[in-house]
Amino acid sequence: MESPARLEFIRRNISSAILDQVDHLANALLNHQPLAFLKTPVLRFEAFVEDGRDSDSHHSHDLVTPGESWPHSVRRPIMSTALDLSCMVTPAASSTPTSLAATVETGPDKVADSSAHVPPLTSSRSWATVQRADSPSGLSSDSAEGGSRRKTLSALRPSRCNFPIVDELNTRRQIRVDHNFPKRLKVQDEVVFSQQESSLNKFIVGVWEQLHAGTRLDPPILLEYWHTSIIAATAANTETMRHSGMDALPSPNGFLGEGDTATLGNAGCLFNQSNSFCLKITQASRACRSLEVIVQARWMELFESYADFLVASNPSMPRSRCRKTALIEACNDFGWSEKEMRNKMAIWRGYKEIKDAGGWAALVFAGMGIYRFCKYRIGFNAESMQRLCSWRPRFEVAADTLHPNWRQLLAIVGETSQRRFVGHPHDWVVFPDGADPVPLRSTYLEYDPNFSFEHLEESLIDVNAWGADDPRWVPSLDAAACPRAAYTCRDCKQQQSNDPKLNACHCFPSLFGAPRAACPVQIFRTANGRNNGLQALVAFERGAAIGEFVGLVTKGLCDVDVMGSTVAGGRGYQIWQGRQGNYTRFVNHSCRANAQFQDFVWMGTQRAVLVSKGVGAGQEITVDYSDDYWRDLDKQCLCGESCCRYKNARR
Repeated sequence: MESPARLEFIRRNISSAILDQVDHLANALLNHQPLAFLKTPVLRFEAFVEDGRDSDSHHSHDLVTPGESWPHSVRRPIMSTALDLSCMVTPAASSTPTSLAATVETGPDKVADSSAHVPPLTSSRSWATVQRADSPSGLSSDSAEGGSRRKTLSALRPSRCNFPIVDELNTRRQIRVDHNFPKRLKVQDEVVFSQQESSLNKFIVGVWEQLHAGTRLDPPILLEYWHTSIIAATAANTETMRHSGMDALPSPNGFLGEGDTATLGNAGCLFNQSNSFCLKITQASRACRSLEVIVQARWMELFESYADFLVASNPSMPRSRCRKTALIEACNDFGWSEKEMRNKMAIWRGYKEIKDAGGWAALVFAGMGIYRFCKYRIGFNAESMQRLCSWRPRFEVAADTLHPNWRQLLAIVGETSQRRFVGHPHDWVVFPDGADPVPLRSTYLEYDPNFSFEHLEESLIDVNAWGADDPRWVPSLDAAACPRAAYTCRDCKQQQSNDPKLNACHCFPSLFGAPRAACPVQIFRTANGRNNGLQALVAFERGAAIGEFVGLVTKGLCDVDVMGSTVAGGRGYQIWQGRQGNYTRFVNHSCRANAQFQDFVWMGTQRAVLVSKGVGAGQEITVDYSDDYWRDLDKQCLCGESCCRYKNARR
């Protein structure tokens, strides 16, 4: 009898040899085509002992009783196992699974066949059972006991059977064309795979956002208000405690603190005061941050001037030695180490380069990313600085018109505080190449010597055409049920009100229901003969409002550019922007527009809103003027799009 260690060694080697062939066996099984036509497929394993020295004859040495001759003509396995594949390959006929395997082992005095325990391998159609010449008999082509069989086909493999071809039109599984198509998505621009937005683009967008954020940069007024607020708050707090007889001290910061709220019992008043105070402090902090970068940029200029002075005074001393001398003096004055001073100077040098290229406005109104931009200097090259230089006049136009007192910050470094551009932000036409802006009126004198334009916030009613009535009036949805009911939005079904506390309609929050901020757009001079256009300075996401089309509400005008609209009931009116309006007047036509005009009812009055279809920063805002505008018009479309519909002079 073999030892347990010997048996374990044999078992481990046999298991390893069998496992090495499992993958080949599985692939051969899945690629076996006749398997799809077997009712009860069975995988049979048989083991034989053969003489490996003679590979041609493969004589088998079966286990027989002593004295019995070797039956070389009949091969008998020492082990036979069958595995039922019906649950693995094809759907089972019943929910009760059959036995997965039936194993019969033979000993030295017994040879058994497992075919009695497992159904024979048969085919359900014309497939004939092919037997090896040396395999045991007992497998038939068909079983008479099977009765009516259910044909099972694989859903993944093509069958090799010759199915009849039917030409009838009413046959099932015919693929037909469907004429009911869903609504297609909006046609987008050509897909352009580009890199992530550059650091310079982010910096420029940040400058425009700060310019139109409404932050006041007026340091004298802010600091004076700060000082006055502290004195007034301290005096009021002391007077209140004197009359109440309470023994309390004012807040350390001179403003009403947490304990004062409970003492005075006027939480609403204190909250409003804290809002105003916090706003002023935030604006003062922003102004101080601007002062910081202004002084640091000027310090770098003075450092370079002092280094040049040392070079001129000591011609024999190398320039690097002169800069080192100036650096050591600065370290002594600041009380910083040389390493810390060099790190600061690297960032301050970035401030100076931005000031030299984009002007003081780019530096003062830079966003919070300016420190990171100057620290890592990603995109700091000659091309980027040249591009920033072309934006310089445009920064100054927006800064001078939106923040009239911002140049007072420059007085701390000896710069002039006089503005270059006055008036409305859209009274100036800028140029993409960085040329000096020109007044809006000068661009229309060749067409109309008496041209003038008034910027409006709301449309005006032409009393000669409509009298005291507003033709844009639309009755409220709840007017019949409750005449005094609040206005309800026709789109979101929420209450509309000019009071932000009561308003619940947020369809266009930048225009209605809250104070309007300056729109980040500029009027620019086009290069293809379309006169002026409107450019987006920041991105407008799809569905966002760019502005309201305002002007003179009139009727009966012909052969002039007007916005025609009709309210419920069929009453039509026109909005003319020839002499009065806003920046929407300068939106050009494009056959592939990125914006559109949309009717919107606010507080019972129909409005025309310019809505974005997805406008990127720096793109021109365009709309489609429609066929009614171009019909019989002696003009040629200059949009330049490949899908232009109005290339001919007359339609």
